[in-house]
Amino acid sequence: GICHGAWVLAAIQKKAWGFQRDEVYIGTAEERAQMDKGDKLSQSHVGVGHLAKLPNFAQNAPQSLKDLLEKDPSVGAYINSIYDDLESGKN
Repeated sequence: GICHGAWVLAAIQKKAWGFQRDEVYIGTAEERAQMDKGDKLSQSHVGVGHLAKLPNFAQNAPQSLKDLLEKDPSVGAYINSIYDDLESGKN
């Protein structure tokens, strides 16, 4: 399948251009933490592994969705409720 193709291309690139694992370039998580380059949860407003609302989504949305949001505000409320359910783990 397509996923196997990605592995083949990655292997070719690794051999041709000498790519190495991330740990070679940036170190392991433990090494980064020792150098005070670990994860900074204060910079993540929603927490690690959680989706964040896209900035300016409504401005970059397709025109048909913009029109629908203007015509029916409940559509915006519905979209926000889906996001809030995902964020709270309600699925």
